[in-house]
Amino acid sequence: MDSLCRRFEGKVVLVTGAARGIGLAVATAFAKEGAVLAVNDVSEENLRGAIAAIREISPKSMSYRADITKADEVCEMVDMVGRDLQCVDILVNNAGTALPTGTLDISEQEWDRVMSINLKGAFLVSQRVIALMIDKKRKGNVVMMGSLSGKMGGVATGLHYSVSKGGLIVMARQLAREFAKFGINVNAVAPSFADADMLRDLKLEGKKEELAKMNVIPRLATPDDVANAVLFLSSESSSFITGETINVAGGRLMD
Repeated sequence: MDSLCRRFEGKVVLVTGAARGIGLAVATAFAKEGAVLAVNDVSEENLRGAIAAIREISPKSMSYRADITKADEVCEMVDMVGRDLQCVDILVNNAGTALPTGTLDISEQEWDRVMSINLKGAFLVSQRVIALMIDKKRKGNVVMMGSLSGKMGGVATGLHYSVSKGGLIVMARQLAREFAKFGINVNAVAPSFADADMLRDLKLEGKKEELAKMNVIPRLATPDDVANAVLFLSSESSSFITGETINVAGGRLMD
């Protein structure tokens, strides 16, 4: 049991968008199992609180403020992680944004913003981290934070969100095919509505019971539910799984 509880002893884990919500839950879960965290977020203020909490569990963890939509900031961040912590063993592309705008009301600027954060950012970080893994000759894992919306279309989120999350699922598949020869596994998780910050951002707190009824298991996902799936896909227990997407959806979609 002790070995299970320290599955990631000595591993370096980079989590983007990790200062709150699901990202913070994922980073905290890795820290509790022995990992050293490289915690990223665009908000310096939120990042300070997050890294303080994580260092109480994993003292060697570091924080890195960077806007993942900007290639130069991504390159600088990953280079700094490489210098500070030697390598990245596990990358969790969690950073994202969700907006409820109806299709006919989405502006070009809003479309570009959602795509840039959710899809372009994951590409830029994955590209740089995978190059570092290969350079260091280290096997690794990459996990994309998809969404059930990326498979089914959104219920309360806009078209741009659904398309970006569907793109992450396809990105995971192609990266899995391309980099398996280097010992790098790439997968995704697809949560349904989770009781986290994004639900509040979408102003859906008053509809929790209604949303929960969409699931076979009649409750919302918790951030820990999602974190558990991410940790599984990052562990030796999933070493023969790549290019897959695990639904964390209480049975709402069975595919």
